[in-house]
Amino acid sequence: MGIALIALLIVGSIAGPWVISADPDQQQLRDRLSPPVFAGGTWEHPLGTDQLGRDLLARIVAAGRVSLGIGFLATAAASAIGVALGLLAGGMGGAADRIVAFAADVQQSLPFVVVAIGVVAVLGPSVTNVVAVLAITGWVGHARIVRLQARALRRAPFIEAARAVGVGPGRLLVRHLLPNVTGPIIVVASQQVAAMILYEAALSYLGLGVPSETITWGGMVAAGRETLTTAWWVSTLPGGAIALTILGFNLFGDWLQTALNPAGRTGRLARQRAG
Repeated sequence: MGIALIALLIVGSIAGPWVISADPDQQQLRDRLSPPVFAGGTWEHPLGTDQLGRDLLARIVAAGRVSLGIGFLATAAASAIGVALGLLAGGMGGAADRIVAFAADVQQSLPFVVVAIGVVAVLGPSVTNVVAVLAITGWVGHARIVRLQARALRRAPFIEAARAVGVGPGRLLVRHLLPNVTGPIIVVASQQVAAMILYEAALSYLGLGVPSETITWGGMVAAGRETLTTAWWVSTLPGGAIALTILGFNLFGDWLQTALNPAGRTGRLARQRAG
């Protein structure tokens, strides 16, 4: 189910402009606040229109490209930072371990909204700044998990054997430790994409995210606040897109956790044989 939801969202966001003829920025004031087709509307606007008569289906699809892109980019950046620091701390130990652990504690004490306010106040709202804020505030989870995994493997026989034959610290981390921690990294990254999309929506809702002229799900939810009691679909439908995206990535992450966990595979095989 998670894979199906993710595939639907990605394919819909990419292929939307070729399938949907409506312009997401075209205003038609005579059709403003038209309801969705399942609430008495017409197929001209299947999901209704907003306060300016813009087609909600076209806008949701256009916003999906931005929100999903930010989610993937921010997760990739946060993963790269967290994995590098986690490997360095867990694989090397000593001062590197203490410094990374201290930096992670400091980072976790700063709410991402506070960091976002500071970045927007200095640099202004933009997609690049949103990705930077999410990456800076999202690396800690990766670093902590990789650090614990690397510390557990640091004294493993194959690591000791690599040191004995003269493998350098950098090659030891990249060629020997990193492949053995990729499973947890993939699981955390798959679930963090959903968190990044939610955080981006929250920042856009507060006016701290991307510029207002860029269509995002969070910005659409914020724009529909004034008509929530009279035209609920303006906010509810993009909010539903956010909820479905988070559900899809969380289900996918749960499945990956079971699929990549040897104990989980063993238990699943035992249950199948018993059945």
